[in-house]
Amino acid sequence: MLHAAPTPTPDARGAVLLVHGGAWAIPDDALEGHRAGLRAALACGRSLLETGASALEAVVETVAVMEAHGAFDAGCGSVLTREGTAELDAGVMDGATRAYGAAINVRRILHPARLAAYFLRAAPGGARMLAGEGAERFAEAAGVEVVLPETLVHPRERARHAALLAADGARARGAGTESGAAPRGTVGCVARDRAGRLAACTSTGGTPLKPSGRVGDSPLVGAGFYADARGAVSCTGWGEAIAAAVLAARTADALAAHAPHAAARERLADLHRSFRDAAGEGATGGLIVLGADGAGAWAYTTERMARAAWADGADAWLDV
Repeated sequence: MLHAAPTPTPDARGAVLLVHGGAWAIPDDALEGHRAGLRAALACGRSLLETGASALEAVVETVAVMEAHGAFDAGCGSVLTREGTAELDAGVMDGATRAYGAAINVRRILHPARLAAYFLRAAPGGARMLAGEGAERFAEAAGVEVVLPETLVHPRERARHAALLAADGARARGAGTESGAAPRGTVGCVARDRAGRLAACTSTGGTPLKPSGRVGDSPLVGAGFYADARGAVSCTGWGEAIAAAVLAARTADALAAHAPHAAARERLADLHRSFRDAAGEGATGGLIVLGADGAGAWAYTTERMARAAWADGADAWLDV
């Protein structure tokens, strides 16, 4: 079933913040952890926007809170590769300039969103998208915290990894799994600041048992995240399908003809129709989208989606 709904609309020229913590069959015993993470992230982003921060700063720091929280498939809560390591990806885009940055397959960075933002601003050697050790070498110059790889391995994910390896191969689905029951705790944020600027950021640990080096949609501009003067989008779900659908950019394109909730519904319905797994099931996922006027929406095709919103002149809202 496809769920889509509008989010609170701000006062004229007001600030808006939308956050997601992944779309999948989030189990009951994980709900409170997701809610706590959403509350902390929303409080951070709201405080920044209320004190005049840019949309770009707000989305990066909001996502950084979720990377550090542990409840989500990002940062120190990331799922593990088949080899038992955490490999993290993140991307960020400034809608005012369409500058972007992405950090891919980093193993020693607690906040890949901040490293991606550094690549957006500094573009070292002209590059805005860097991977692995090459990306990590810039972290100290960026002031981004470098940690030991084991710091990013959550006990919950170590236990999940062991269980998946022990399971039957057909059930221990690896990279590219489309199953709605697989963790999809990818996190993201879109925002509009009080100057009317938009930004988007997405961060992830990928899919359980992915092969080392796998890249999904999250750090790919236009796929897992996108922002320009028309809108800002952050996606979550089956990364290979989302990348092929160029889901974030096409959702922004759809804002020319549709309100955000209708644009989100249209693009997710197309994703579900157009991409099928080996069993013939349609691709699953979710997204948050924010238009230039501050109208926003979320949509998802999974059992649950962790999501929250705040807007100037409206009450904060969250649900899982």
